[in-house]
Amino acid sequence: MIDIEGFQNYLYEEELSKNSIATYVRGVQRFAELFDEVTKPNLLEFKQFLMSNFKPQTVNLRLTAMMRYCKYKGINETIKLVKEPKKTHIDNIITEDQYNRLIDGLRSDGDYRWYYHVILLAKTGMRISEALRVTKKDILSGSVTMHTKGHMRTIYFPKSLIEEMREYLEQFNDRDTIMINHNGKAITSRGVSGEFKKLADRYGIPRENVHPHAFRHFFAIEFLKRNNNIALLADLLGHGSVKITQIYLRQSQEQQRKAVDDAVDW
Repeated sequence: MIDIEGFQNYLYEEELSKNSIATYVRGVQRFAELFDEVTKPNLLEFKQFLMSNFKPQTVNLRLTAMMRYCKYKGINETIKLVKEPKKTHIDNIITEDQYNRLIDGLRSDGDYRWYYHVILLAKTGMRISEALRVTKKDILSGSVTMHTKGHMRTIYFPKSLIEEMREYLEQFNDRDTIMINHNGKAITSRGVSGEFKKLADRYGIPRENVHPHAFRHFFAIEFLKRNNNIALLADLLGHGSVKITQIYLRQSQEQQRKAVDDAVDW
């Protein structure tokens, strides 16, 4: 029998994030739907099943979950991950023109709550999970250190952002979170995503380019235009490796296609 409950408790004691625990448990649950025990033949068959039905990233997540489970149970089995195709472009990122259209539209419409939500994400590179925890005191302090993705990282608030938000922040108490809904209550990441889709429609921007993580990408690209210190950007984004950050040195697929069209004239 596969011990799902015990494995979940083990991950909790290892102090993994909720998302990581959910991902690993999901992977082991999928294995348990097919097999009653962990053996090398079963692991290999599971790998083949995954490769036939899922993308390489999902395959590796579920195989990694099984390796975690083996460690938990003291099972001396390993299995190689599949090679993921190297990504040579970045997509679904809001462009500078689209960003300006969005914030200009929000200002013009007097929708300052969402205006400040957008610039808070775009000028800090925060993950939405981090932004939802940010308080008035954090912003006015100029920085905040948070526990994110299993480690501590510091998020900085630029002076220009602080000055722009200062009047807006007067409505909050020091420990109030800043990301709020129309009722003045704390908003969820799902609520933010849903509202961004409406804003995309309102201002004629492709929906796929307006999502919480798009502004993290936007921050990274705009930062590199002004400061090409990739190691510094990796620290600011909380990446564990500069290799992750290097994707922002690449052009989007649309930009690559245009470059080929412009260059190939023979």
